[in-house]
Amino acid sequence: MSSTTTASNVTELTQRRREMRRELARVRWWRRLAQARRELVVAQLTCPDPLAATGMDVTLAALAADAPTSRELAATIWPDGNRASATNLDEITALDKRLESYESRVSETLDTVTVQMVKAMGDAHNDGARLTGVSPRTVGADG
Repeated sequence: MSSTTTASNVTELTQRRREMRRELARVRWWRRLAQARRELVVAQLTCPDPLAATGMDVTLAALAADAPTSRELAATIWPDGNRASATNLDEITALDKRLESYESRVSETLDTVTVQMVKAMGDAHNDGARLTGVSPRTVGADG
C-alpha cells in the first residue's frame, strides 16, 4: 500500500471514529433524558396527593417554613398537569431498550474503527520507516 493511500486511510478512519464518538455521546445523552423521564413518571405515580399534604402539624409547618409546597413542586416538575400512567413507563422503557441496543452497536463500531485506525497508523509508520530506510521498532524489543 502506498504511503498516500495509507495516510488517506488513516484520515478516513480518524473521521469515522470522530463521528462514532459524537453519535455515542448523542445516544447516551438521549438515554439519560429517557431514564430521567422514567424516574419522573415513577415519582408522579408514587407521589402522595398534594392536597392531602395540607394537613401538616404545627411542628412540620415550622420546619417547612419557606420550603416549596407539594403543589409548587408538582407544578414545576409536571407543568402540563397530566397524570402519568403505567403506559408512560412502558413507552419510556421500550424507548430506553431501543436506545441501549443502538448505543451498544455504536460503541462496537467505535471500537472496530479504533482498531482499524490504530492498525492503519501502524502501517503508515512502517511505510514511512521503509521509505527512510530506518527499520521500525518492534513492540517489546529491547532498545
